[in-house]
Amino acid sequence: MKNLLFLALLMSHLAWAQTDYKATSVPDGLKENAHAVVRQHDMVFTVKSAGEASQRVHSVITVLDKQGDDFASMVVGYDKLSKINDLEGALYDADGKLIKKLKKADVEDYSTYTDYNLFDDQRVKSASFPKQPTYPYTVEFLVETTERNLMFYPTWMPQNKEHLALQQATFTVNMPVGLSLRYKEMNLPVPGTAIATPDGGKTYVWKLANRPALEFEPLSPPAREQIPMVYAAPTDFDVQGYKGKVTSWRDIGKFYYTLNSGRDRIPDELRQRILELTKTETTTSGKVRKIYQFLQDHTRYVSVQLGIGGWQTIEADKVAASKYGDCKALTNYTQALLKAAGVVAHPLLVRAGDDESDLLADFPSFQFNHIILCVPDKRDTLFLECTSGYGPAGYMGDFTGNRHALLILPEGGHLIKTPFYEAKDNRQQRRIMVNLTEKGDATAEVQTRYTGLQQDDYTDAIHSLNREDQRSWLLKRIAIPAFELTKFSFNEHPGLIPAVTENLTLAVRQLATISGTRLFLPLNLLSALPAVSPLIQPRKASLELGVDYDFEDSDSITYQLPKGYAPEYKIDPVTIASKFGNYTAQLTTDGDRIQYVRHIAMHGGRYPATAYPEWIDFRKKIAKADRVQLVFVKSN
Repeated sequence: MKNLLFLALLMSHLAWAQTDYKATSVPDGLKENAHAVVRQHDMVFTVKSAGEASQRVHSVITVLDKQGDDFASMVVGYDKLSKINDLEGALYDADGKLIKKLKKADVEDYSTYTDYNLFDDQRVKSASFPKQPTYPYTVEFLVETTERNLMFYPTWMPQNKEHLALQQATFTVNMPVGLSLRYKEMNLPVPGTAIATPDGGKTYVWKLANRPALEFEPLSPPAREQIPMVYAAPTDFDVQGYKGKVTSWRDIGKFYYTLNSGRDRIPDELRQRILELTKTETTTSGKVRKIYQFLQDHTRYVSVQLGIGGWQTIEADKVAASKYGDCKALTNYTQALLKAAGVVAHPLLVRAGDDESDLLADFPSFQFNHIILCVPDKRDTLFLECTSGYGPAGYMGDFTGNRHALLILPEGGHLIKTPFYEAKDNRQQRRIMVNLTEKGDATAEVQTRYTGLQQDDYTDAIHSLNREDQRSWLLKRIAIPAFELTKFSFNEHPGLIPAVTENLTLAVRQLATISGTRLFLPLNLLSALPAVSPLIQPRKASLELGVDYDFEDSDSITYQLPKGYAPEYKIDPVTIASKFGNYTAQLTTDGDRIQYVRHIAMHGGRYPATAYPEWIDFRKKIAKADRVQLVFVKSN
């Protein structure tokens, strides 16, 4: 037996040197447009029971150039429910000769603790080799883990980034008798196969081979709609004694409700305080706003990654005592405060993030990373971001807005949509008074009102930056070649569609260009849009104009001219209409004053690839209109 064990270990180590890892073995077609090539990627996920599984990932990557260095590392997370049993690695030169094996000194082990993660049992092992002086080179990694949080099964994405080619990859899932696998295939050339095993279980296998490097086109759909991948999920699971099913959104909602039920008790003294706070409020929305302000005044956000894989909340009475909590705890605490005031509210699981794709609505699974609160109010519904220290009640922004979320009810869960902010909600309304000198210099008084998504960055700057940093932030945002920021101020206007008013005083050098008796003045001072670079090759992907393209901007600029100057010619009004939006600009003259008025309304959405030339033409016309100059001549 000892000899057999020794032989198995020896074969495992010898495997590093027995495969051909010469860079010349990579087909030329896979090197095109690639910084690295996945030579081999084999993932095996073996489910032993509803509460335990093992995972083995063997990967080999050839790095072709400096831009591919980031692919030559391995990062593995773990916690008390996930154990790393083995982490091996090897480095090879261009000829496939072994340079070195991974040593302990090459592996960093650190906590994911940050300044807002007060309690966190999650850790990371990061393995990498020193930067290589020559290219290409190859790295090989072997990772084996034991998983005891089977709410989650792995997602297979062997070709997960741009400029990464794939030579060969397999994904194998071994399921025991009595447990079923749920999966969703995306962008696969060939579906996977399922084979019954002698013991009555099933083995599922997916394969990919010879995939050229991807390059995402500008404004294309999310990566998950373009890269090959397989989502896997359980049907039944058991985490630390808590059993659950994942056959429907109802199942997931019921599990979360049961897991966190009975954790909403608050001290009687606090209950009386809430009743006193809301006694004059006769509407649900009024009570909600009072309690939400109380929450912001008396608690702070701290991430707590503990408790049934980070999914069970801290009790409300503990939050009341400590004055802090994570998204689960603060949401649960707010729900308890509202309950004390007679207001019904429900948790809402969501996949949050400014750049996060919406969850897969047709594949019930634990796709969430955040939780907010939903307060039904007759025909209206209020959504509360309970981790925000300053946001107004009911406003979601693009962090949690316009996406599916799972409403948690005692009988289970179902999907609803969070608020979508239309173009009329996301406005920039600007008025500018410019006094121009004969030398072309100017002073400008600028007042801008930002609403909805357009005010988000300004609200964050108001609350997260000091005065000097706010000034530096503004200097980077103002697109004028030479100017001084003399004064600035902000005023907030809370509401379901919040607003920020910005006041600026600018001293602009050579705003207008002097040539003899002529003065050349660009009319669009602060809001000019650039053109869009055309594609060299025909467009393949759909055109995706996200929430950033649902907005309305209006500018009204009054120019006070120096004495003796008059327009040399008249500029006709401009109107540009398209399926993507509408643009107008016009100029009026009144003695030595001119007024430039510009308005643009954009419509986000998804358009076919064939619409891209029209998009380029639309943006080109806008850019040309925004660059217009008016010439003034000085009279004798």
